[in-house]
Amino acid sequence: MELDEERAMMITNAVGIAVLELRFLDELVTEYTISEKLEEMRRKETNVIGKEVCRDAAELVRTGRLPVA
Repeated sequence: MELDEERAMMITNAVGIAVLELRFLDELVTEYTISEKLEEMRRKETNVIGKEVCRDAAELVRTGRLPVA
């Protein structure tokens, strides 16, 4: 599966935001907490593309691969 540059950038951004939010809240930064934060971000997101990006980012953190389309 080829990942276009724009989507890769959005996923990277989502993971970065999740990590920074965890750090600012003085929470542990682990694969589990990052994926949970991304799922929380997905639930709050109103944009369909944003929801997909957060879902894919959480899956990438959990498994190391993106979901197959």
